[in-house]
Amino acid sequence: MKRIFLLISVLFCAHFAVAQSNIVNEIESGGIFGPKVKINQPAKLMDLMGSMMTVDGKAPQVEGYRVMVYSGNNSRQARDEANNMAQFMRDKFPGAEVYVVFESPIRTCLYGDYTTREEAEAVMYKLKATKKFKEISVKKCLINLPY
Repeated sequence: MKRIFLLISVLFCAHFAVAQSNIVNEIESGGIFGPKVKINQPAKLMDLMGSMMTVDGKAPQVEGYRVMVYSGNNSRQARDEANNMAQFMRDKFPGAEVYVVFESPIRTCLYGDYTTREEAEAVMYKLKATKKFKEISVKKCLINLPY
């Protein structure tokens, strides 16, 4: 009897989770009868629902790691150096996104989107072996997941 009750409970929960995912997709897709509805919710909730959705055409973001190839203070020179480093990375090391980020008072140039620290460190060591960088390290931040 307990097994049957447990089985029914699990099936009900699974059906409810699938139904929730479909409802959210239906609401966000908009319809012929009304405007599109924007839903603000934690990313972990979508992970629990088993759905990967984009927001305003952008990839979903999760915590991960990027390789920091440049860091400088808040000045015109730091901005120029960060942009030059970004262009250098795009030219010499294609295949990963390059980000120039300003977090007052520091401007950084970040390379790649890696879900584990080990992946980011492997790339960092390959870049470090080229001896083209003064400072290079791994930074924990929000990354874009490919969709």
